[in-house]
Amino acid sequence: MTRYIVRRSIQSFFLMLLATLIGFTIYQMAPGGPIQFLDDDPRVTSADYNRLARLYGLDRSIPMQYIAWLTGEDWLPRSPTWRSGRCLNDADRCSRGIIRLDFGRSFSYKGRSTIEVIAERIPASFALGLASLIVGVVGGVPLGIYAALRRGKLPDHVIRVFTVLLNAVPHWWLGLLLLIFLGGYLRLVPLGGMQTIGDGSLLDRLHHLILPATVAAIGGWIGYSRILRFEMLEVLNQDYVRTARAKGLSERLVLWRHVLRNALMPFVTGLSGIFLLILSGSVLFEMVFSWPGMGRLFIAAVNARDYPVMMALFVIGSFLGILGILMVDILYSFVDPRVKYDITK
Repeated sequence: MTRYIVRRSIQSFFLMLLATLIGFTIYQMAPGGPIQFLDDDPRVTSADYNRLARLYGLDRSIPMQYIAWLTGEDWLPRSPTWRSGRCLNDADRCSRGIIRLDFGRSFSYKGRSTIEVIAERIPASFALGLASLIVGVVGGVPLGIYAALRRGKLPDHVIRVFTVLLNAVPHWWLGLLLLIFLGGYLRLVPLGGMQTIGDGSLLDRLHHLILPATVAAIGGWIGYSRILRFEMLEVLNQDYVRTARAKGLSERLVLWRHVLRNALMPFVTGLSGIFLLILSGSVLFEMVFSWPGMGRLFIAAVNARDYPVMMALFVIGSFLGILGILMVDILYSFVDPRVKYDITK
């Protein structure tokens, strides 16, 4: 087991390294650049432009920029900003690299530390991700159980049609319609944001969270209900379930003791990974509901060409996704030893 966890951790590390290389390459290939917008400003001379390019390390080759971004400035023996392990001047060039959680300074937030700007948005994204996960589980699990127990009957068909229709509609578009109807016409929910200005109580924050969490949980309703229906139908056909019924156990006891316990096992092991994936992929919902999280910050950074913030959010999102997959794999290996055997064979 230890060897399996170590091997998967090493694979995830190299996968993360590959993700940083791909992300950095994509941003380099994108049109424009961090300071290209200054080309049209008559107040900026060529000397100023070159000075800024040197300040942010843009005068280096792209491979050198990648290495410096990854490992920091102090590894370079000729770096003018580092001597004897300490930074001498020009704070913007004193990055210690993303491997030491130094993502540099933001271009559009008055030179503040990038990680400091992002840390302010993490609680909002975390709250939305956790709430959508809870609402998704509370809605999706009963639907899956009920559909499995009524297989082939009218409730099963209704639930399947309902989930197919929900899956066919873009969830951000549905959220926009609900926002207009419930918030604009009926005024039952706030029109956006995380709290009312001047309030900020727990009740007020929960009121603002209701609609974004519900819309973000629609994908969970669809996915959880389908997974649980499939798992329950698999378990219901097992011999030990028939044996339990033949012994005279009540249907309720068979369901809770033998069916649900085994059907929920793979479902529960995957929840941790699903939450991390939700946390790293809620850009559209945060934009629709003006939710001040990391997704909305990413869009603002793209519009402002704030490269340090963009790259930092890309790295954090990739890290959360890879960490989620790793946790799911490890949990599965604890639950089902055949997973470990198939991989190490």
